[in-house]
Amino acid sequence: MINRVLKITVMMLGISMISLGVTKEIGVNLDLARQYYSVQVIKKFIDNISSSGGNFLHLHISDDENYGIESEILGQTTAEAKLEKGIYINKKTGKKFLSYAQLKEIIFYAKTKNIELIPEIDSPAHMKAIFELLEMKKGNFYVKNIKSDTEDEINMEKSESINFMKQLIGEVTDIFGGKLRHFHIGGDEFEYSEAKNSEFVKYINDLSNYLISKGIKPRMWNDGITKADINKINKEIEITYWSYDGDVEDVKQTGKRRKIRVSVPELLEKGFKVLNYNSYYLYYVPKESKNLKKDIEYSVNDIKKNWNLTVWDGENIENAVKNEDNIIGAAISIWGEGPYKFTDSEIQKYSEPLVKTFILKAQNYKKN
Repeated sequence: MINRVLKITVMMLGISMISLGVTKEIGVNLDLARQYYSVQVIKKFIDNISSSGGNFLHLHISDDENYGIESEILGQTTAEAKLEKGIYINKKTGKKFLSYAQLKEIIFYAKTKNIELIPEIDSPAHMKAIFELLEMKKGNFYVKNIKSDTEDEINMEKSESINFMKQLIGEVTDIFGGKLRHFHIGGDEFEYSEAKNSEFVKYINDLSNYLISKGIKPRMWNDGITKADINKINKEIEITYWSYDGDVEDVKQTGKRRKIRVSVPELLEKGFKVLNYNSYYLYYVPKESKNLKKDIEYSVNDIKKNWNLTVWDGENIENAVKNEDNIIGAAISIWGEGPYKFTDSEIQKYSEPLVKTFILKAQNYKKN
């Protein structure tokens, strides 16, 4: 009798899962480097993601402007910082950051809401803040030894550079603990050269293999994946696809990049798992305009009317993915650059309907 009941229950669960379809990985990418977010505000983002049906929060920790969390390796610690109204401020740089204790509080809270946290350290480019902190701690010679000729990039060919990045990644994975499932290794907007792209491939594979050895699935931006080298990229890396051409304004450069770089359909054909981070519909930069409410209303309507999981190349629907089942997820990004200043609470409050609209549209893709 027990076996018969168990069998019926399993069959019913199977039917239920088939009818519901596979749950997509849908979330928010939050820029912690160029905009400070308090623990309480990050919790509100987690609440909004959870209540809307999303399941992850991607934390963009580093960029040229700042390294947004505490780090022993970089010499950015609470012991050396000012504490003002619960906010830690690096005395030397004047930049705000989250402490280890604050991160632990966020990690615990996300767990209670079943929201996965995915940290990102961006490299090989966007590393000015990391180099600045390193120079203060270890001196100019150390930084010159791992830095490339490009101001904000690490030298991808040097073993010292790769070892340093593994140490920094290891520090962050230790903070987030043994339950960490994904880690984003960056890979966007570096000094691009088709002839030297093999350096990038080796670099990104080295970092990915390090994460895989720790039982963590790597993710990266799509910029450096070319048609010539696609078969050399580790297929365990999940691709967060934001732009076919990097959104450059030069028409010749746009055409050149589109000939060289791989599209989402090409990635899927090669067996890669892809998440849709479409920079036209799914990038929100609150500091670009004074009118947050008006901007949000426009973005909400645009997503409702024009975007779905298959649309990955800006507004272009001609090359949309034919089968959305092959896209494993999507994220809306809230970036921190721009001339206007807003508090973290204002950004969270005004972006709430945008996050909710996006997640509902993405999770109900079968009904779109």
